[in-house]
Amino acid sequence: MSTELKSSNADINLTRFFGGKDRGVCVQITTGWQEHIQLTREQALRLSKDLEAFANKEEVPDYAS
Repeated sequence: MSTELKSSNADINLTRFFGGKDRGVCVQITTGWQEHIQLTREQALRLSKDLEAFANKEEVPDYAS
């Protein structure tokens, strides 16, 4: 069973769902173009820190990639 979550961005939909025994509760982020990404709670936390750094102009380039 999934649950739609409130989003402060009209172009992004958030859906909470159970990702199975190994992944636990997850979130799916869907853009207005129907592209999506699924994250565990831990992955979402790490991504939120990366996005906060970007929003605050504190991102760190990764030249090794």
